[in-house]
Amino acid sequence: MGSVDREDFELRRRKEERAFLVVKFMRAHDSFGRISEEFRLRSSTGSLAGSGLFERVRELAESLVFDLKEKAHLLFRTAGNGAEAGGPNGSPADPRSGAAQPNGQSRKWLAAVERGIEARSIDSTIGTAYHLLLILQESLYQIERYTPELEREKAEINRILQLARAPGSNLTEAELEELERLRALDEASMRAAIESEDMTLRVMERCETVYAAAAEVIRHFVTGERDNEVLVLNLLQNRELVERIYGSGGLEAIFQEIFAGTEIAGETGTERALSFARARCGNLTALAPGSAASAG
Repeated sequence: MGSVDREDFELRRRKEERAFLVVKFMRAHDSFGRISEEFRLRSSTGSLAGSGLFERVRELAESLVFDLKEKAHLLFRTAGNGAEAGGPNGSPADPRSGAAQPNGQSRKWLAAVERGIEARSIDSTIGTAYHLLLILQESLYQIERYTPELEREKAEINRILQLARAPGSNLTEAELEELERLRALDEASMRAAIESEDMTLRVMERCETVYAAAAEVIRHFVTGERDNEVLVLNLLQNRELVERIYGSGGLEAIFQEIFAGTEIAGETGTERALSFARARCGNLTALAPGSAASAG
């Protein structure tokens, strides 16, 4: 493979990896959103125990979100994949260095710095979302594993106390005191379970905040990828997913930003996206709204 072919291959690979990162994030965000919605519903009715949310969070953390975290690390922590903000490796020199700057060089440097900071922000936010999901997973496990047992124990202790206090009971005073001690211990355990639910709610709220922040960073990142036909094609293939994350009209708004100021044919952002993808990727007759992406 010649140097030109190798460069073309590496460029194509980076475009694919960035496109797949965006789609994986939206899928993770969408899955987490459904978990969060059910958590809120069950929490309001006091039915978190036995909800099965622990398994859903565990599956999400161990598969899609773990893959997303690893992909972000690979893309934004590896030299040559766009992790650099400026300086060596062919990126614009820092204008503060005192070196003579060609016209427009400062603007290129600022753009490179912005992309570098943006890359680190994506990596950091996605990593934080992954680790928070692990904490949420453990918190839900505590609730689903121990709360039902504590409730059964409390019911059994109360039943025994009622029998012990009934006329004709032959329990001694010492035995009654021991039962009261067990009841107090069980109440302490129930208080701990309630505190665990409160902590789970706080972790869920933190997860929601981080995912919302990540969605904004990813959106800004997407609008800077105007030369990435793989990303544009994947967005077109995942219209419904994009709309669930960014709201009705979200895809059109993103495409308007991506192709603002370009001469690509089309009245709307989506029409321009289709023109761009058709010119770069060829025949798009198989493209169907909402179809699954090839992001794996």
